[in-house]
Amino acid sequence: MNQKTLIFLHGFLSSAQGTKVQFLRQKLTSEVNVAFHTIEFNPTPRDFEFMTVTGQINRVRQYMLDQRLEAVSLIGSSLGGLVALHYAYRYGGVTRLLLLAPALGYDPGRTPAAELKAWEASGRRRLWHDAFQAELPLHYDYHLDRLRFNPPPPPPVETVIIHGLNDEVVPIDGSRQYAAAYPERVRLLEVDSDHRLSDQLDLMWREVRSALI
Repeated sequence: MNQKTLIFLHGFLSSAQGTKVQFLRQKLTSEVNVAFHTIEFNPTPRDFEFMTVTGQINRVRQYMLDQRLEAVSLIGSSLGGLVALHYAYRYGGVTRLLLLAPALGYDPGRTPAAELKAWEASGRRRLWHDAFQAELPLHYDYHLDRLRFNPPPPPPVETVIIHGLNDEVVPIDGSRQYAAAYPERVRLLEVDSDHRLSDQLDLMWREVRSALI
């Protein structure tokens, strides 16, 4: 039996040690034909300070080359969903996508204009980072770079999206619009949950089992 490779890409203020990763790692221990990988986008606070989506895509590419991975399935959570989609579209070598509350669009209008001006003027803003349990700076380059990734590209492979109806961090509208634009390749599962989807782990696992492995 051919071995399947899954790679999990975590979200903006998360890490490769988050709840979803730990859950999947435990579930996959009994799947001898599956290799499960995670990529840590922010190993240190300094990495987070200079984080951009371009940098994250480049990190995925380097990981693929270093590990000599070719046919993989990507699981992307929140911002990791955007990274997964753009990586697959740009480089290929991806067989399926599972996107969890993906941040497919970037609307700077959700940030007050005064905050954006202050961010530009100082070059940095401070955000609470859940994984580091600390308030960390983030360069304005993140904002400029993020704008380059609007709108999201067409899905290069079959894609499943799980998104919560009560998601206040990344509203579900973006996933609905994306699924409606590409009904032949995108299947959207709307669930009664919030952005973390921590009460939807069993559903996530069912989709991993049925669609990815």
